[in-house]
Amino acid sequence: MTKINKVYSEWLDVINDSDIASITLGELIDSTARKYPDNEALVYSNQPDVEDIRWTYKYLSEASTDLAKGFLDDGLLPGDTVGVWGPNHPEWILTEYALAKAGLKMVTLNPLYKEQELIFALNTVNAKGLIHADAIGGLKADELIEIIKPEITSLKNIHSFDTGLKKLISSGKQSLANLPSVNSKDIFMIQYTSGTTGTPKAAQMTHEALITSSQNSHIRWKVTNNQKVCHGFPLFHIGGSACMTLGAASMGAVSLPLYIFKPSVTLDIIENEGCSMFIGAPVHLTAMMQDPSFKDRDLSALKCLVVGGSNPPVELIKQFSLQFNADVINGYGMTETCGLSCTALPTDPPELKAIAGLPLPGVSLRVVDKNYELVKHDLPGELLYKGPGLMEGYGNLPDGTSGINEDGWFPTGDLAIMNSNGYINIVGRSKEMIIRGGENLYPIEIENYMIEHPGVLEVAVFGLPDKKYDEECCAVVKVDPSLIASPEELRDWCKDRISRWKIPRYIFFIDSFPMTPSGKIQKYKLQEKYIKETNSD
Repeated sequence: MTKINKVYSEWLDVINDSDIASITLGELIDSTARKYPDNEALVYSNQPDVEDIRWTYKYLSEASTDLAKGFLDDGLLPGDTVGVWGPNHPEWILTEYALAKAGLKMVTLNPLYKEQELIFALNTVNAKGLIHADAIGGLKADELIEIIKPEITSLKNIHSFDTGLKKLISSGKQSLANLPSVNSKDIFMIQYTSGTTGTPKAAQMTHEALITSSQNSHIRWKVTNNQKVCHGFPLFHIGGSACMTLGAASMGAVSLPLYIFKPSVTLDIIENEGCSMFIGAPVHLTAMMQDPSFKDRDLSALKCLVVGGSNPPVELIKQFSLQFNADVINGYGMTETCGLSCTALPTDPPELKAIAGLPLPGVSLRVVDKNYELVKHDLPGELLYKGPGLMEGYGNLPDGTSGINEDGWFPTGDLAIMNSNGYINIVGRSKEMIIRGGENLYPIEIENYMIEHPGVLEVAVFGLPDKKYDEECCAVVKVDPSLIASPEELRDWCKDRISRWKIPRYIFFIDSFPMTPSGKIQKYKLQEKYIKETNSD
């Protein structure tokens, strides 16, 4: 039952019990294997850095059962936590389902983690096991693990994706172990949120929440069985391991993850496999459009692009649709909501597909001011979430709290506007809002204006400290030098299109942005760099 506040920015929806996926990840893969045993579940092809595989749902179901038994025979006990560390290998997904069947908890680890980050991540959850790629970032993983092992006293069971898992699967085939009973409300996945701002927090997510959010996103996008979906999010990220992986399994679709994003390789996959959908960050689409081979590609099978991970300017969405000759739908979500919480309907007009969209079934949203009071429609405020995808809370906050308010609402930290029909538009991060001389400036609004210049390829806007105005606006821009010669030229162009106080005082050109693995620009790194360069304080 959905209730829309006619005056204030509040959308309340109570999901029916029948619409909640009250199953575990193990039950999900097994049930899909019974429905579509011979459907391809996981395909890696056209990727020189990883071996080609075409795993059916039947194979993935049976292999994950064998591996789960292997984990238990190896001494892991239901409830133990196991880290998974490596790029997007097929074995990553096999491990995910096997850990779920064994009643284990999984902590996903960024492949870019170094010694101290690994020690922190594994110690925070008292990890007993670690499953890893043989090589990560050009380094031999086992050599680094030997260095950090003395610092992680809980760590006992360590296996590689290649030989380690093969041995466990082989032993699992002969095992007499019984798989445990697993509750769908048990915590399964732990992911660290960091990315663009602060210290990593351990978000804890249940089987039920992960599958429900993933399934509902794919229902909204009208994904069907056997449909080929290529996607570019890292598997340690909620978009890869939950939304893309579990969503595809819910529908019986074919999942084609990117091992490591490379524009030409991604275009090979989409073209040669006849993918009808690509899901990724805006930076992925921009890079593909800039690839020299793009104009010669046959992408006629591609019907829909779903972008997430950051809120792209409307003009960029239009460019994607035109260049790929495909429908483009934006989506909004976060780790703490098990992925997607809003996305447009396929029947929506383009202007609605370019914003965060309409809440998924069962998702309730509020937009509030600094006093926690509801704001009226079309006014910005912080977005609050309540729904079936909500995490169980952070597991490592210093004060012992969960990060969820006492009334059950989760403060997202995102600034949003809700219209009278319940559609959400994300206008920035509450911490990123620039307050210049008492005026509120929203970076995404300024980014939307600037990206309209044909020579602007990417732009990031943020605040720099200023003695006179408290903050000044700064824009860092990647440009086509044949169309823009200097920052002064771009500033002059802005004067006819942006109110005077919104024109960035500082404009810097850059060749590439510091990015998170999920495709978000790390504005805090840019901010640190240009505070030093401008001597701001």
